[in-house]
Amino acid sequence: MKFLKFTCGILLLLTVTSCVTTLPLNQQFYNTKKVGIILQVDSIGMAKAGGQGLLDMALTPGNRFTAPLKKVEPKFNLKETLKSEISNILNSKNKQFQFIDEAIDYENLKKFNKPNSDKKYSKKDFRNLQNANNVDEILLVKVKYGILVSYYGVIELEKQGYVNIGSEIIDLSDNSLLQQENFQTAAKMNGNWKEGEDFENLKNSIQDAINSAITALKTKF
Repeated sequence: MKFLKFTCGILLLLTVTSCVTTLPLNQQFYNTKKVGIILQVDSIGMAKAGGQGLLDMALTPGNRFTAPLKKVEPKFNLKETLKSEISNILNSKNKQFQFIDEAIDYENLKKFNKPNSDKKYSKKDFRNLQNANNVDEILLVKVKYGILVSYYGVIELEKQGYVNIGSEIIDLSDNSLLQQENFQTAAKMNGNWKEGEDFENLKNSIQDAINSAITALKTKF
C-alpha cells in the first residue's frame, strides 16, 4: 500500500495539480502515426488535503484506512475500465494505437536535455521506445485513486473518494509534448465511510469519483 504524502508544512492535494504545466492536445496527434499507450494505475490508497505540519502528519498516518481500501479495491478493476474508455476515445477518432503492457520504470528513464526551442518537451527521454514497440508516439497515463481525507492539524474535516489522472503525449521523433494534463475528481461520502455492507459508502464514493474522472478524461481528447 502506498500512501500519498505532500509536504511543505501545508498539505493541499487538491491544488497540487495546478503546479503542473498544462498543454492542451495538439491536433497534430490525430494523424496517421501510431501511439503506444502506457497505463499505470497505482494500488488504491489514502491521500491528504488541508493544513498540516510535520508533527500532524506523523500523528495521522492513515493506517486505519488500509484494510477497508483493500476490501473495496477488487470492486473497481480501474485499469481495465480506463483501458476500455481510452480505446473507445481513440477508435472514435480513427487513431492507430496499441497498449504497451511491459512495465516502464519512469523514474529511471534518462533525463531529456531540452534543445533550444520554443517547443515543450517531456522531462524524461522516451525515444528508445519507438523502435522497441514500433510506435511513433507515447501516451503515458498515470492514475492514483482511493480516499481523500481533509485535515486541519490532526482534526479530520472531510472524507471523499478521489481520482487523480496525469497524462503526457510524447512525439518520439524529438521527445516533444503534444499534450500534458493533470486533473483530479473528488466525490462526497454519503454517510459514515465505515458503514454499509462491505464498506458500501466508501465504495460508492470512490466509484462516483471514477465516473467523474472518466467524463473529464473524454474532454481532454
